[in-house]
Amino acid sequence: MSASVPPSPWSHAAAEESRVPPGTPVYTAWAWVTAWTTVAAVAATAVSLWLMSGPMLVYVRHIAELSGLSATGARVPPGAMFAIMFDLMPGIMTASLVGTALSWAIYALAIVAGYRDYVQLGRLGYPKRFHWAWSFLSPVYPIGRAVVVRRQAGAGSATMWIALAATAASILLSIGWSFWLMTAMFDAIASMRAMVA
Repeated sequence: MSASVPPSPWSHAAAEESRVPPGTPVYTAWAWVTAWTTVAAVAATAVSLWLMSGPMLVYVRHIAELSGLSATGARVPPGAMFAIMFDLMPGIMTASLVGTALSWAIYALAIVAGYRDYVQLGRLGYPKRFHWAWSFLSPVYPIGRAVVVRRQAGAGSATMWIALAATAASILLSIGWSFWLMTAMFDAIASMRAMVA
């Protein structure tokens, strides 16, 4: 006698995804805000790095000059390095404060927008929503939201692509700025050594 195995109740439930009615909007105004805050964060970082570049290069040039002077045997005053640092510190601190204030404002806006988008998706009838608390991990919410909405509506990936592009731009910006700064520092040091020689 062969016993038949009843079908699993889970296979049918897994195959049947919750869907929203055709024509249900896949984007809210807050969804676009969450996506574009990732771009705004990259812009804030770029502004901060740009503001810091000038004072940092001036500092490197002054240090290279002091090194060149000491290499020639000239006496360098003991407090010269601290004087340079205190002279340039306001510029570096201002750049840092501007960057930090912009970053926190954008971060707060992303969290509020994630929460508002989560609420509006519920009003639009989405049975499953990516939780708004993922907004605390900046680019995660627009990416996860796009995946969950696409499963239920068949569209809605634009927020994900904007967030991914902004994340890639942020990485490239950091690498590019670091490379540029190191090159500028080595050029300043090399030019001071050439003047001394």
